[in-house]
Amino acid sequence: MSEYGNFGNYGGNYGDGGFTNTGYSQGGFSNENGSQSGGTKTQGRSSLTPVTIKQILEATQATPDGDFLVHNVTLSMISFVGVVRKVDGQGMSVIITVEDGTGSIDVRKWVDESTTSLAVETEKYSAFKNKYVFVGGSLKLHMNKKSIQNAAIALIEDSNQIIYHHLSAIDHHLKSQGLPKSSGANTDGDLFVKDEDSNESLMNRVLKFITEESKTMQDGVPINYIAEKLGISKDEGLRQCNELIENGRIYLGFNDGGYIAV
Repeated sequence: MSEYGNFGNYGGNYGDGGFTNTGYSQGGFSNENGSQSGGTKTQGRSSLTPVTIKQILEATQATPDGDFLVHNVTLSMISFVGVVRKVDGQGMSVIITVEDGTGSIDVRKWVDESTTSLAVETEKYSAFKNKYVFVGGSLKLHMNKKSIQNAAIALIEDSNQIIYHHLSAIDHHLKSQGLPKSSGANTDGDLFVKDEDSNESLMNRVLKFITEESKTMQDGVPINYIAEKLGISKDEGLRQCNELIENGRIYLGFNDGGYIAV
């Protein structure tokens, strides 16, 4: 597999992050704060932590105004990729709603009236609707609702950037759980449980199907196709795919409703 070495204006390489023109450093596969000594050690990041929106929504605070925590990772400065679905100017800020297939979240951009206006900024980000963007910022509570503050938002022009982010998020998740990279060719048995009658689990079937079909459907295997071929409902297929994403086995494709195996 070729290395995702260069993303044009976003710069960086497979190991040192990317998307640097946003004013942040994504972090990528390195730049951890502290050493990894086991699956229960909580990790923090001084640079951006690559995540999915579902992880953001599941993050909790031990104390009011404290750090958010999910899967042994402290979420402060974070990054994610997704599609802009809604743009709304409110008071002194523009609210951009972004979704990535695992959930949706609001990104708040405050307007500096000394240099621009609410109308100008709303029009600017309205042009991003239904397009993939990279978002970097700080996770905060605003009126008891999670949102991304101090955000930098950049249009994604190269689909490799989406793959790069998902690989970064998967790698970071595995490291935070203290899971070593397997030296074997097949690790399904470690992640998925078979039924008592020794038949393959549904999750294994979904994974194997996506893995096989990804060879020819490089933009993603549609969820409707998965459900039809495996004889399951679309809702059940979505549940299995969401869990596979959390386990780091698949990621969202470039078309809505499609999945690609890692």
